[in-house]
Amino acid sequence: MSQSPRRTAHGGPHPPPGRSAVPGGLWNRGFVLACLANIMMFFNVHFLLSTVAAYTVARFAVGDSVGGAVASVFIVGTLISRLLAGPLIERFGSRPLLLVGFIAFIVAPLLYWASGAVWALLLVRAVHGLTFGVSSSVIAAAAVNRVPGRRMSEGTSHYSSSTLIGVAAGPMVGLALGGTGFGTVAVIASAVSLAGLVIALFMDVRPRDSEPVLETPEAPEVPEVPAVMETDAAAGSASAPPEATRPWWARYVEPGAAPTAAIGALYSLGYAGIVTFLATLVSERDFGTVASLFFAVYALTVLVSRLFTGRLMDRKGANIVMIPAFLLFAAGLATIAVAGSVMGLMAAAVLVGLGYGQLQSAGQVICVTQVPRERAGMGASTYFLGIDAGMGLGPLLAGALVQWWGTAGLYWVLAGFLVALVPVYWLVQGRHLQREMS
Repeated sequence: MSQSPRRTAHGGPHPPPGRSAVPGGLWNRGFVLACLANIMMFFNVHFLLSTVAAYTVARFAVGDSVGGAVASVFIVGTLISRLLAGPLIERFGSRPLLLVGFIAFIVAPLLYWASGAVWALLLVRAVHGLTFGVSSSVIAAAAVNRVPGRRMSEGTSHYSSSTLIGVAAGPMVGLALGGTGFGTVAVIASAVSLAGLVIALFMDVRPRDSEPVLETPEAPEVPEVPAVMETDAAAGSASAPPEATRPWWARYVEPGAAPTAAIGALYSLGYAGIVTFLATLVSERDFGTVASLFFAVYALTVLVSRLFTGRLMDRKGANIVMIPAFLLFAAGLATIAVAGSVMGLMAAAVLVGLGYGQLQSAGQVICVTQVPRERAGMGASTYFLGIDAGMGLGPLLAGALVQWWGTAGLYWVLAGFLVALVPVYWLVQGRHLQREMS
C-alpha cells in the first residue's frame, strides 16, 4: 500500500528530504536574474527621467512646465497599470507581460527621439509608463517567489537594493551624457533594455508553493502557523480567502498590503520634496554642482545599511527598523533645511539613506509577508502603487509649500510631517506587527 506524501502546515506536499522549495539558498539563479532585470528596468526609467524634460524644452521650444508634464505623465501611466496589474497577470500570464514590457522599453526611447510633436511624446511616455507598472510587478513577484521563506526580509532587502542601483545609476549616467544629444541617450536606453530582455527570457516567473519547515522524514508535522514574520510560514504563505469573499476592489489592489501602501504614499511625499527642490536649494546656497553627489551618498548609505537591516527584521520584526527610520528621515529633512555647507548636505544624505531608504525596503517586506505567496505580485503592485502616488503628488504639494515658506520651510514642514507619521504608522500597521517574544 503506497503512503500518501507528507504535507506541510499549509496543505502542500513536502519536497524530498534534504531539498528546499527554493533551491540554491537566497542567491539562487532565479533571484539573481530577477535582481539583474530589475536593475536594467529601473536604470532605464531614471536614466530617461533625468533627461527627457530638458530634451522636450530644447526640442520643441516649450516651457519648463511642459517639460515637467512630459516627465510626470510616465507616473500617470504607471499608476494606472499598477491598478490593473493583478487582473492583467491573471488574464495573460506573467511571462508574456514581462517580455512585452522589455520590448516596449527597447522601442520607447527611440520613439521619444523620433516624435515630431509634444502630444506624440506625451502619448509614448504614457504608454511607456503603463508597461513599466505591470513589468516591474512581475519582476518583484518573481524575486519574492525565489526567496527562502525564513530569509524573506533579507531577500526583499537585497532586491530593493537592486532597485536602488538602477535609481542611482540612471540619473548619474543621464547627467553625464546630457551634452551628447538625446540620440545617444535613446540608443543607450534601448541597449540596456535589450540586455534586460535577454535576462527576462531566462527568468522563472512561475509562482512557487510555500516553503515547508525543514524536517527529517521522521519529524512530526508542524501543527500551526506562528506569528507574522517569525518563520517562513509567515512569509506570505497564508491561504488566500475565497474569491467570493473578497471586496470588488481586491481585483485591483491587495487588501493585506493596502495599509502599508497608504503609509508608503505618505512617507514618499518627503522624498518627492527632495527630488523636486534639492537642486533649487543647492543653487540658492551656492553649494555648487553637488545635487548628484547627494544622491550618490544616499545610495551608498542605503546599500550598506541594507546588508544589516534585512537580517535584523527577520530576527526582531519590522518595527525595529520602521520606527527609527521615520525619525532618521525626519532628521535628514531637518538637516537639509539648516545645511550651511556641502558637508552638512552630505550628512543629510546619510540620514535620508538610513531613513527613507529603509522605510521603502521594510515597507515592501511588510507587504509581501502580509499576503498569500501566490498573491505576492498583487501585494508588490499595491505597495508600489502607494509609492508612485506619493512621488506623483509630492511635487505638487512641495511646490505650494515652497511658494509659501521657501525651500528651507519646505523641509522643516516635511520633517515635522515625518515625525507625525510615527503614531499613524503604529495605529495603522505597527501595533499589528509587534513581534511576540517567546
